[in-house]
Order: sequence, then structure tokens, then C-alpha cells
Amino acid sequence: MSLEKLRKISEDMILYAVRASDYEPLGFDNDALAGVRADYFNAKCMPQENKTDFSVQGVPHSLSYSMKNGSSLAWKITVGNRTAETVRRLSDGSYCVMTYGENGVVFKRQYFDSTHLWLRTEYYDRVLDNRIVANLYPHLANGVMVLCLQEFSNGGMRTRELYPSLEEPAEGCAAMAYADSGMLWYDERFRLGESVAEEPAEPEASDGFHFIKEAFTGADPEDVLGLQNAAYLGESDAVPTAEEPPVPVADPEDQSYSAYDTIEKILFEAQKTNKNIFGVLQDFGDDEPDAADAGGSTETTGSETPVTSEKTQEPAAQKTAQAAAGTEPDLQIKTKDGTYSYFGELDTSKHRSGRGRTVTPDGVTSYDGTYRDDKREGFGVCYYKEGSPNYIGDWTGGKRNGRGVGYRRSDGTMHAGKWKNNKPEGIGARFDADGNFVDICTYVDGKRSGKSVSFDARGNPVVTLWRNGEAVSKKTISD
Repeated sequence: MSLEKLRKISEDMILYAVRASDYEPLGFDNDALAGVRADYFNAKCMPQENKTDFSVQGVPHSLSYSMKNGSSLAWKITVGNRTAETVRRLSDGSYCVMTYGENGVVFKRQYFDSTHLWLRTEYYDRVLDNRIVANLYPHLANGVMVLCLQEFSNGGMRTRELYPSLEEPAEGCAAMAYADSGMLWYDERFRLGESVAEEPAEPEASDGFHFIKEAFTGADPEDVLGLQNAAYLGESDAVPTAEEPPVPVADPEDQSYSAYDTIEKILFEAQKTNKNIFGVLQDFGDDEPDAADAGGSTETTGSETPVTSEKTQEPAAQKTAQAAAGTEPDLQIKTKDGTYSYFGELDTSKHRSGRGRTVTPDGVTSYDGTYRDDKREGFGVCYYKEGSPNYIGDWTGGKRNGRGVGYRRSDGTMHAGKWKNNKPEGIGARFDADGNFVDICTYVDGKRSGKSVSFDARGNPVVTLWRNGEAVSKKTISD
């Protein structure tokens, strides 16, 4: 096939679905999502919505979906009582379709932008939860739509560039695509000489942050990146070292790094009684504080009087929860919502001071960290009533002050940065529910103020100017 023909079919190509042969069978006969996406684009983006039943190799499936222009995909496939596919909406308008194995482990995630164009597909270990094994995404190489396949193993990462063919080969291929131009087979052997790959791959959102030198040269007369005072380091700035440290061997888990997953592991160890460590993420803030441990002056006033366990007649349910924990509480706190239990250090006045953990009447940890005079002080982790995380970080006077990470239910994002009086203050970074970077910005009294930096779907930096929480201008830096 000629280079000109490959360029022709690559122009404005819409990929309905893509599969890698090492991780799932090629072919789209039973791929419901591919069929719905093809109908949507062939109908010039007319809405697609339905509830239907279908069968795959004699196994009944139930499907409900809604695909509309300007809206995120609504998608769910169930096999009996088991969820086979579902969708997760991301904060930037894009979304991810997740495919589950029979053991409930996600083995494939397909990412699409806000206009329903395919961005990438991630494959995961079918046994080990959330361990990525491959990443497949498109890019243009000299005008030809090429697929890039990144594969992770104990030996590190291997990247393969796969090239298209309209003719079905006699032997198997590394990947197959269903596009508006028809079926395409992809493999390394279809490469048409070095000329096809002369152009560098265009960066995708999944391929990390790609900074192009020319894009930052004279891009903005206002010097949006604040480089006017930059200076080169001199010899006096160098720090002498005895010898160069060894280069670390690439770890496959590093390649699939997620801030969300990393913090989840920390929480799992920090809260043994929490059965819903990362369930529905809720708004950070004091919109739903625990009665016994909300921080501030409401903790131990009025009827919320702490008393030692020896002086309290405990309800049977609370005794059961404590017995399950294997120890008696050092302090009990009566509130209108029930009796909270505290396990940890007390001062001479029987106030929580030092390291300790407060548990709700249901036996779920409310706060695990350090106290002073019955208020959170120092480092600690607090949780909402149903067990999802609220905030991890520094406290003073029962309030979030210092460095920490807060979680929000409305969009699943987490904010990492500095805090003051329970609100973000100074420079902070946001990540979506999958741990992907959203943006970094300066905050004043909990509102964005100044400039933020984010990245669009193609990896181009986007600089936004904010005043009192409102965006007043935006600039995309591209070639």
C-alpha cells in the first residue's frame, strides 16, 4: 500500500474500536460498544439511546446506554448480577469505559474525549487488580495514523509502533481497528520504510507531559510562565558528589503510577476497620462532620461530653464493635448520633492528647492521628461517616492547616497542596479519581486566584488566568 493512500485514509479518521491481539481476541462481532459508536458517528452524531438484551456465545447480556453530543457516555452491560462493563466520567469531560472479568477485576479501560473520540486503551492484569500491562494509543507519523503499543513487564517497558493495512494478512497481526474507513490491520511489518516514522509522535494525554521547546519561545508577551528572572546555574551552584548514583531499573508499577492508588495503599494500612476505603468520594469541607470528631469547638460541648469507659454504660452494639476490635476504648464520647470510642493517649484531664484513633458507633474509623486538648493537631487522616476519606495531612486547632490532600465527592477529584482554616491556600494540584493530573493553581481563601496550568487532550499546556474563583482568560500553547 502506498504512503499516499495511507495518508488519505488517515485524514480525519474516526476509530470506533481498537484491539491488541496479545490481550483480547481480534474482531468486533460481539463488541457492543464498537457497534453503538459506529452507529453514532455514521448518523452524524445523532443521539443513540436504548435498553436491550443480547447473547454472546449463548450467555445472555443486558445493555443500557445513552450517547449524545455534548454529554458523557452512559453505558452499562450486566451478565446476570455481574457488571461486565461500566463507565466512569472524568473531570475534564472525558470518560473511561471499564471492562470487568468474571472475578470482578478490571482488565481493560478505554478512554474517550468529550466528543467521543478514542484516546487510548489500557490493558490490566486479569488477576492482580489495577496492574497495567499495556497501553495502546494513536498518533500521526508523517500523516499516517499509527498505533503505539507500550508493554510493561518485570524487565521494564517496551514500545512498538504498529502500521496499518487495508488488506487482511494471512498471518496474525498485533492489533486491529474498526474505523470509518473500514477494518484496518496493524503490525510492525506493514511499515513502509523509514519515511513513515520521520515525524515525531504527537503526544497524547496518556503519554505523560510533553514539552515542546518552540511552544515556549515568545509564546506570550506577558511571560505567563514567569521566566523573566530565570538565570543559568554557574559552577558555584554545583554540589560535588563522590560518584554518580546507579541508574534505576524501570519498574512496571512505576509506569502505571497513580496518586490515587498510592494513597489508597496508605489508607488501607491506616484504617483497618474501614470497609469502604475508596467508595464514593465526598466534598472536602465540614459539610458532613462526625459529631464526635468534627474539629473546632463543636467536638466536646453540650451533650457531647467525653467520659471514661469505666463510667459509661455502653449499648450492646457498641460493646460488640469494641469486642471485635479486641480492646476496650480509652475514652467514650456521647453525642446525639451515638457513642464514639477513642483508642489512644490521654492527658491528665482525660482529654485526647497524643496519638489516637476515634471510631464511630458503627465501628468505622473517624480520625486516626494526633490530638491536643481534644482537637486534631499534627498529622492525621480523617474519614466521612460511611468510611470514605476526607483529608490526609496536617492539622492545627482541629482545622486543616499545612500540607495535605482533600477529597471531593462531586467530581471525584483530590486536591494536594497547602491548606489554611480548612480551605486550600497557596499552590495546589488537582488529580481526577484515577490519579491523573488535572491542573495546578494558586488558591486564596479556597478560591483559584492567579494562573493555572493544565493540559488539553493532545498534551498541549493550557494557561488560565483566575480571579476570585472565576476564569477570565485562557491560552493554549501549541505548535
